[in-house]
Amino acid sequence: MTMTTYFTFTRQQRSSALLLMVNAGVALLMYLAAHKYLPNLTSDKNALTQLLDILDIAIWVVEAFLLGLALWFWLENKQIKVCVTSSYLSYFDPTFSDVSWQVNIFDITELKQVSDSRQDFMSNLIVLKNGEQKQLMYGNYRGFDRRAFFDALVLANSNIIVPENIYSYKIQRPSWAKRIRKRLGLD
Repeated sequence: MTMTTYFTFTRQQRSSALLLMVNAGVALLMYLAAHKYLPNLTSDKNALTQLLDILDIAIWVVEAFLLGLALWFWLENKQIKVCVTSSYLSYFDPTFSDVSWQVNIFDITELKQVSDSRQDFMSNLIVLKNGEQKQLMYGNYRGFDRRAFFDALVLANSNIIVPENIYSYKIQRPSWAKRIRKRLGLD
């Protein structure tokens, strides 16, 4: 029996390296623009001098970090892979090795996209029958076709619940906030 593949997404880390190099270039341009244009925007020369002194130090730390990470991604060039087959959902991201996993497609009950109300942080979670949750980082992947991914999950197992809108995130509130909202009639 052959295993049918419904969805595959792969990307090399070199594309992340290129994006980091672009970010380093933008940061350098912003630094140069600050030195050129900020003196014309303020009369408080003391505050301006202090700000530019901080920028003169910070830019090199930021540039070293961005370019160092870009170099590491370029040299490593490992492959990010998300795959939905008739039997498994597998996920491998060498950037975050602790979120690389494979699960039986029939153990999945739901794909949840949640946003934490206390932080501006969005999560994509696979919920398993046993209550365990696995995180997917696909929000970070340029070119990741969410609709095709959602459709593939449902095609592989029609019992999987997926969000109706591919970009909608359900707000996740702490339990104490839920109780207060319920008492106030807001839920």
